[in-house]
Parts: sequence; structure tokens; C-alpha cells
Amino acid sequence: DGVEVDVRMSKDGTLWLYHENKLEAHTDGVGCIFEKTDETLEKVRYKSLRREKLTRLDQIWPLLSPRHQLILDLKHWNECTAGYVDMQLFKEALYAIPLEFRDQIVLDSSNPNWLAQISQDFKVVFSTVTFEEGLKQLEKVPALSGLMMRSKDITAEQIAYLKTLGKESYLFEMRSSKKQRAALQKQPSAILADDPRGALVIRD
Repeated sequence: DGVEVDVRMSKDGTLWLYHENKLEAHTDGVGCIFEKTDETLEKVRYKSLRREKLTRLDQIWPLLSPRHQLILDLKHWNECTAGYVDMQLFKEALYAIPLEFRDQIVLDSSNPNWLAQISQDFKVVFSTVTFEEGLKQLEKVPALSGLMMRSKDITAEQIAYLKTLGKESYLFEMRSSKKQRAALQKQPSAILADDPRGALVIRD
């Protein structure tokens, strides 16, 4: 009932959907999105057969129905400068999201310094590699909604404990039906399935 996408900010403060650190990984562009203007990014094309254009986040809104959930993985590290992007500019871009979609959005951030600022007005989960670090952040920032973790790094007992705290759990990196079945058996809030069709079969 939802999808997870990675968002990176352009030099103009616009959010674009793109996973890799550098454009040349999958497109005919070169460098980092953070260093490019919107005008430049509009001309970039994927290396795929149909040479699709890059997509801005605001182009998604007409496609959302009330039942859809959108998880935004905030990519705040600039590979080209080996540093974090401008937090205030990124925050302004997030607050440009139309109010009518806020309840359908989950922000996923791995930067502890950003959590307190954005969790006041958005549903935010902390992306962590260890459950212990996750608990520290949940205690430090009570407004956090929960944790985002690799399925192999969290147990069913830890997920159950999060539920007693009123917190959610989102699991990812399950590259086989067997691993997706194991993840679902832990009863998390949601899984980010590599094989959505197979995950639905297992769930039902």
C-alpha cells in the first residue's frame, strides 16, 4: 500500500528522486544532484531503453490516492563535497510538501542531528544499523515514530519491545521469498519488499 523512494536536493532547493550518490551511475549526467540546478537536471536522462527523465518529488502528488503511504529516504550526504547538505534548505524543501499529503508521508533519516528538527511536524523514523543506537535516539527524541532497520539486524523480540513503547518498525533488505517470509513473521509495522508481488502472496 505504499512505496519508498530516495530524495536528494538540487542546488535550487528542489527535491528529486534518485538513489545513487552520483548521476553517472544510472544517467547521462555527471556529478551530484546537490551541485546541479533544476534546469540542468531537467535535461538529464536515464541510460535505460526509454531514456526516462529524472523525477521531481512534486510530480508524485497527483499519483497518490488516500490509501497510499510514501516513505521518503532523505539522502543528506553530498558525495561530491564529502559533507552534509544545507539542513535549513532541505527542511524548507520538506515543508513545501502540500499539507494534505503530510499524514501519508514517513521521513526516513540516518542523521541524528536532523531528527529533532523534522520530527515535530512529520512522521519520522530513524535509520540505524543497531537496535541499541535506535533506542538511544528514541529516548533522546521522543517525537520519533520508530526505527528503520535491515531485517537481519532486528529480532522479533526487539520489534515487540518497540510496540510496548508505542513505536513502529520498518524492515528492509530482504532479497528472497524466504527472507521476506522471515521478516513478516517478526510482525513489524511494514516491510520494504524487494519483491512486492511475492511479499503480498506470502502475506495473504
